[in-house]
Amino acid sequence: MAATENLKYLAGTIHQGISITTATSFSISAYSNSDWTRRSTCGYCVLFSGNLVSESTKKQPTVVRSSTGAEYRALASVAAEITWLQMLFKDLHVYFPTSLVALCDNIFATYLAYNPVLHSRSKHIAIDYHFVREKVSLGDLKVRHLPTPLQLADIFTKVVPSLQV
Repeated sequence: MAATENLKYLAGTIHQGISITTATSFSISAYSNSDWTRRSTCGYCVLFSGNLVSESTKKQPTVVRSSTGAEYRALASVAAEITWLQMLFKDLHVYFPTSLVALCDNIFATYLAYNPVLHSRSKHIAIDYHFVREKVSLGDLKVRHLPTPLQLADIFTKVVPSLQV
C-alpha cells in the first residue's frame, strides 16, 4: 500500500522540482532553523546564487534547555557548512565580495552571535557559541534575523500538513 501512495504522490508532483538558474553574481544565502522539543530537529539550507547546493535535517544529539539554544545549534551547523563551502569555492577560484550571511528566525540567537559576553544561561551551548562568535568577530560571517514566514529552512524542521487526495 505504501508503494501505491508513493506513486500517487509522484504523479501529483510531476511538474515540481528544483530549478537551477544561471548566476549573474556570486552570493550565498544560508537559512537555519530548529524545532524545539526534547530532542530538537535542526535543519538548514544553503543557496548559491539562488540555487540549492546544500541542505540538512537531523535530530540534535543532546537535549537543549531553550528554543534559543536549539536555534543557536542550528546556526552553528549552518556556519560550519558555509565555512566548508567557502573553502571549496576558494579552491575553485570563486571569491565572495562580502561576508557570508546566515539567516535565523530566533532574534535572541541572532543577538547571542554578536554579544561578546557568554551569559550563564547559555553555557550549555558554549562550543557552538565560540565557533559562531569567532566567525562573526573575524568578519567571515554575519548573522541576520529573518521573520519566520520568510524562513526557507522551516520545511526541514516543521511538520508539513498532509494533502487530502
